Order: sequence, then structure tokens, then C-alpha cells
Amino acid sequence: MTTSFSCGGLAAIGALIVLTMCPVNAEAAPRLVGIAFTSSSVTSMGSRAQLPAGTTIYPSGVRITGTTGCPTNRYMTDGMIVAVIDYAGPPTAASLQVTRQPASGGRFEDAPYYIDLNAGRTLQTLGPIFANGAYSLKLLSGMQTAKSVGSSGGFILARSCPQPH
Repeated sequence: MTTSFSCGGLAAIGALIVLTMCPVNAEAAPRLVGIAFTSSSVTSMGSRAQLPAGTTIYPSGVRITGTTGCPTNRYMTDGMIVAVIDYAGPPTAASLQVTRQPASGGRFEDAPYYIDLNAGRTLQTLGPIFANGAYSLKLLSGMQTAKSVGSSGGFILARSCPQPH
């Protein structure tokens, strides 16, 4: 008995049902667009959150200075950083690794965020991140196999945030 498998679907072999996964092709590979500062009203919606109209997306490599993105309330529920990811392929699994290099010293790799990517724009909360320093982001998709595709970027925080009241 010969059974052909199609990409991204279910195939039946007798009484056995198999889910087939497809590698992500380069044209549909997720792209790390940059970062944005949002409030907890956005981050609480998870990966299906939408950026409010007029939100600035900072491209990879940006250096954020002054009071840009600083929290303004004592609970620090605004100024939360999200990674902005665009993707045009079929649903897939992805991960986002954050490496922090605080201005105070050290290098720390956070546990990866695991993401279910669907076509369109996805936001992934990176926080809480408030400390100045360099932050590297590495996005991988395609079930982390030899055919994984990825995107990377980063940003530098060099802000002068006032203490929230």
C-alpha cells in the first residue's frame, strides 16, 4: 500500500492518522521587523494583539535614547517592549531568543519564547525589560530542524527614564 503525504495536512494509513509538517520556505520565512513600545492593555492580548494606530516600530539596530518608551506610571504597565514579526506562510512553530547585555555588565540568555505563528503580524512581549543595555533577538521557525529559517536583530537602550510615581 502506497500513501502520499501532502505538506501541512493529515494523512491516513489504515487506522493511523499522521500529521505532516512542512519546512518553511525562504519566501514565507518570518521576519523580525523591529520592536515597539506598548502598554499592558496590548501585551495582555498575547500574540494576537494588534499595535494601536500610530505606534512607532523601531527597526533592528536602533539605539533608543532620551525618555522614549519609558514607563510613566508607578506600576510600569506602559513602555513594555514587543518584538514585531511579519510572516506570510502557513501556520508554524517558532521561537524567539533574547540575549541581554546590561550596561551594568554581564551577558544573559533568556529562555526562548515559543510562538505559534500564523500569517500576518505577530507581537511577542519581551519584558519586562527596563534596564539600559544591548539586546539581541534571534527568531527561528521550522521546528528547529536542519532546515530552520530565521531572522535576527537587536536594539540598544540608552535611556534616561525618570522614576515612575
